[in-house]
Amino acid sequence: MKKKFSLLIALSMLLLVAIPVQAAPSMDTSVFSVEENEYVTMVLEKFPANETYYVFMGEYGTYGMGGELVSKLTTNNGGTFLATFPIPDELYNEDRIAIRFQSASGKSVWWNWFFNDTSKGSYYYGGKFPYGPSDDDDDYDVDYNQLGNGFPTFVFTKVVRGQSVTVQTVNFPSDVRWAIYMKDGAMDDTNWYEVTGFNSDGSVQTLTLSIPADLQFVDKLAVKFYCLDYVLGTNDFITYNLVDNRDYP
Repeated sequence: MKKKFSLLIALSMLLLVAIPVQAAPSMDTSVFSVEENEYVTMVLEKFPANETYYVFMGEYGTYGMGGELVSKLTTNNGGTFLATFPIPDELYNEDRIAIRFQSASGKSVWWNWFFNDTSKGSYYYGGKFPYGPSDDDDDYDVDYNQLGNGFPTFVFTKVVRGQSVTVQTVNFPSDVRWAIYMKDGAMDDTNWYEVTGFNSDGSVQTLTLSIPADLQFVDKLAVKFYCLDYVLGTNDFITYNLVDNRDYP
């Protein structure tokens, strides 16, 4: 399947209210069950209290970065609980799917993966790790690697069709200059429009970006943050995402 880096906003951002049963100091995740092309049920363990997480799914190997926004999760008192997330149409019939939990506060990011093709991997919850066809096969052990803090990204929180998009930054470093661009979300379009610039201050920042007149009626919008300073070992760091040009929420 061709890679798609779009955020599925309409009808996919489900607010899940979790009912915790246990509190503990560190996070973990396990795959509880999968209904192929429909949904995955996860055991979320030792999640912090009073955090909001955006949940993304993407192609295996992407860590869920730039993936489809499938849900918004509120932890309430935190702890350990079950939560079910829909598998987006963009990942229909994918063999394996990455799932990413990214806190709105920017304090934590967690990723995992699961077999969507249930003929190749089945799951049971054994207290800590999900397993595939063989408990002795390391290829089927999910390692629960945590994506380290420091990767700048952003999520869309509001869209006014043809007028503006509002984004929230996550893990942006302090005292760094950024130029922000937009273009038609069609993959073959390469004409970027400069929208504005800003200085990141290391906190979670909310920015409302005006949509250029030439892009007011396109179906999807691509938004790109281009770093003007040296960050993450490069002078050309870019982070971008796509969003539907429709009113949201």
